Amino acid sequence: MNKQIYNLTSLILIFILSACTVNKDQNSNMVSFENGDIMTGVTEDPLGTKFSYPTGEASITSQIKRWESGFQSPWHYHPYTGVAYVVQGELTVNYDTETSIDDKDAEKKIIVTQTYKAGDKAFLGVANMWHLSENKGSKDLIFIVSWLGEKDKALAVLE
Repeated sequence: MNKQIYNLTSLILIFILSACTVNKDQNSNMVSFENGDIMTGVTEDPLGTKFSYPTGEASITSQIKRWESGFQSPWHYHPYTGVAYVVQGELTVNYDTETSIDDKDAEKKIIVTQTYKAGDKAFLGVANMWHLSENKGSKDLIFIVSWLGEKDKALAVLE
């Protein structure tokens, strides 16, 4: 099992580092990065929940997201943890830490807000908690996330 965890972690880091050569825009230079670890030995998400692997057939889905200034997602949750890294801009995540994920009809409210900036360490996306994410910055937000999910299962559940 430790070899599987090591291999999985290595694949995710290779993906994140290889994807970090994204153009800022059509008229500028490439985004530059320095050598170093972006995530090491993380066992909890930013809200303190212990990370665990899915119980079904493991499947990794990696995505690059580009959100214009002012973009806001709908309320949703992810049944799985994701390893996320902000390449450009700031990602603001607003969590409803009180509403059960089983209560899709409840009025959601922002209880905790966290902002992740380009150049910060990578972080674990919080699983099984209602949240909405947004780009409050003045430029496009670019981030990469690799979901550690289950084969043929949804990565997000909308309100």
